[in-house]
Amino acid sequence: MIAREALRYLLAGGANTLVTYVLYLALLQVMHYRSAYVLAFIVGIGLSFLLLRHMVFARPGKRFSLAYVAASHGLQLGLGLAVVECWVAWLHGPAWLAPVAAVLVSVPVMFVLQRWIFTPHASH
Repeated sequence: MIAREALRYLLAGGANTLVTYVLYLALLQVMHYRSAYVLAFIVGIGLSFLLLRHMVFARPGKRFSLAYVAASHGLQLGLGLAVVECWVAWLHGPAWLAPVAAVLVSVPVMFVLQRWIFTPHASH
């Protein structure tokens, strides 16, 4: 079961990334890049919630699961920035490879966290 969820998680994350990037590119045609990024990021959180709830884990999750998902994306951003900083400043890795390191660290952490959010037996 966990292996199937992990595969669906990776596929949903890839789809979400593609959709939000295309949205960002479209929004760039009508607004400043910062606004486009924030709006696409917010839409991505909503899409992530829907994909996690209906396709990846296929259960409603804990009370306030949308808030948990939004907070987890904030955590992912912070974790990713920390990994990028460590990769470049401490390990002296190439900056162009830093996002890959961030993904390798954050994806397993986020899977565990978001699986917890959508685990029914502790839904209070």
